[in-house]
Amino acid sequence: MIELLDVHKRFLHNVVLDGVSLDVKDGETVALLGPSGVGKSVTLKMINGLLRPDSGDVIVDGLHVPRLKRKELAELRSKIGYVFQYGALFDSMTVAENIR
Repeated sequence: MIELLDVHKRFLHNVVLDGVSLDVKDGETVALLGPSGVGKSVTLKMINGLLRPDSGDVIVDGLHVPRLKRKELAELRSKIGYVFQYGALFDSMTVAENIR
């Protein structure tokens, strides 16, 4: 199960997620739709722990994703399938930050 609980995320002055809550049950199929810039990719990156919310919580199979250590995140990611678009760089980070 995937849960987002009152998740907030901003980049500088750009609010991307503002109080998003979502439950996805095991076996359920969900599509995130919308124009560019509304937070679809940010939401997915939070689910797999590539980004952390500014506030709120992301829970996957009972694990609080923002609290996981590097090894625990690697284990979680091995159970989640995802594909990056356009080379997968974070446009809010420098090249050096993307490589680390």
